[in-house]
Amino acid sequence: MAADSTRATLIVDGHLDLAYNALFHRRDLTQSVYTLREREDMLAGQGPSGPHPDALRKLPRDDAGTGIPTVALPQMRSGGIGIVLSTIMSRVQVPNGALADGMRTQTAAHAMGQSHLHYYKALERQGELTFIHTAQDLHRVAAAWQSPTPDTPIGLILSMESADPILGPDDVEFWFDAGLRSVSLTHFGINTWGHGTGTKGGLYACAYPLLDALQAAGIALDVTHAADTAFWQLLDAWDGPVHASHCNCRSLVPGQRHLSDEMIRALADRGGVIGVVFAEPMLNPDWNFDNPASFSASTARRAMTAVVDHIDHICQLTGNIEHVALGTDLDGGFGREWAPTDYDTIADLQRFLSILERRGYGPADRDAIAHGNLLRFMGDVLPKGSP
Repeated sequence: MAADSTRATLIVDGHLDLAYNALFHRRDLTQSVYTLREREDMLAGQGPSGPHPDALRKLPRDDAGTGIPTVALPQMRSGGIGIVLSTIMSRVQVPNGALADGMRTQTAAHAMGQSHLHYYKALERQGELTFIHTAQDLHRVAAAWQSPTPDTPIGLILSMESADPILGPDDVEFWFDAGLRSVSLTHFGINTWGHGTGTKGGLYACAYPLLDALQAAGIALDVTHAADTAFWQLLDAWDGPVHASHCNCRSLVPGQRHLSDEMIRALADRGGVIGVVFAEPMLNPDWNFDNPASFSASTARRAMTAVVDHIDHICQLTGNIEHVALGTDLDGGFGREWAPTDYDTIADLQRFLSILERRGYGPADRDAIAHGNLLRFMGDVLPKGSP
């Protein structure tokens, strides 16, 4: 049974791809996860009546990384996920067999990013979401989620995964005014600004004026998906707030998609927060993002306790609880089959908090991971707002 949001601990999820799932996978996120599953079963021809009547095409369940849905707004509410950093996610990438969602040009990525922005605006008009532009907004939404009603909107801090939708430094002001508060420059492959996951290399020269404009605007830098050389170049060039919205530990799972111990310490030294990911490829030490031959299409084998192992490692490295949070990336190009084995929908994050307690994290530490650390970090990033 889903958790009752009137009793749930507030959770801030530092990374979800809500607009991407709504537009690329054509999911109505205002509906229950279980409704989405029924529709996609029928879309795949697995339902009792054949393809769903609103389907434009028939897809197998595993096409384009769709996966079995686990994230929708009703389950977020019932699970107490009251605030989320959710993305504008569109990157420039040469199409390949593994990733079918890249754009061929930056202009197309910009247009797709605009569509994601307008999806969130439409949800806000419907009362489903409320944009968080300022620290005042953040505190107001967090207070509302201490005693939420069924109609309490979920707070949205707008983030961007891959900065391809930003056409250049002169475009930053538009995106900031639209609500953008966190940006990662790269994603999978090589994009407009430099090297990301699965590549070796650094930033391009054009990235540095963009970084200057982002920092001047007061937008946080997200180093997730930076290739190793690019990671250190980003830290060298950046004096503002920095975090890793969805990364796990390279000491536990190999590959440059994850953070090395040196990277974790460097982020902690800068006051950064690391969001841990709930995905089998990020939890299984048999996977190695540097070795595609290690990739497995099998279903998940690890429970949510594996996520706690990464939290433990970060806390031991940094000597405190202050630099770790949740950045689940659930339904981020995968579904329930690659989520932890004891997880069904995002409402189960409340059960994850109980797992933390059983592993020795007291109520104060549990709350820091669930919401406190990201509230503190984003509270420092966001402009103060009107008194």
